[in-house]
Amino acid sequence: MTDRRDDADRGTTELILGALAGSALLPFLQAVATKAGEDAYQAIRDRLPRRGRRGAQAELDDSGVVSLAARDARVVLQLPERVTQVMAARLENVRLPVDRTGWAVVSWDEARSRWVVEHAAEPPPSATSVEP
Repeated sequence: MTDRRDDADRGTTELILGALAGSALLPFLQAVATKAGEDAYQAIRDRLPRRGRRGAQAELDDSGVVSLAARDARVVLQLPERVTQVMAARLENVRLPVDRTGWAVVSWDEARSRWVVEHAAEPPPSATSVEP
């Protein structure tokens, strides 16, 4: 039996993995999920171009997060330096609005112990593009 609320949610939102299917951001998301408990930057570092690595490291030094932007999906994933297994597991359950304008910025809310989605007109200026 299907919960009616789940059906309604599916109509207005989608899981982040589904939203990013075919996106350049998906391999980064998968790398973080498999390297949970380790340094998130190290998990994605080898997948970034050299120029992107410098920008990502600078953002990490300044703010403690790495922002990865997928222009094709208009999604920014802001990863803290360390991603725990709990954080990685919860990332797979993030829902993105289907009918959105602008960008979805996904970040970890430490106080609530969950990922949150905020809307933005543009990606943060410090975001590293993950387009091929």
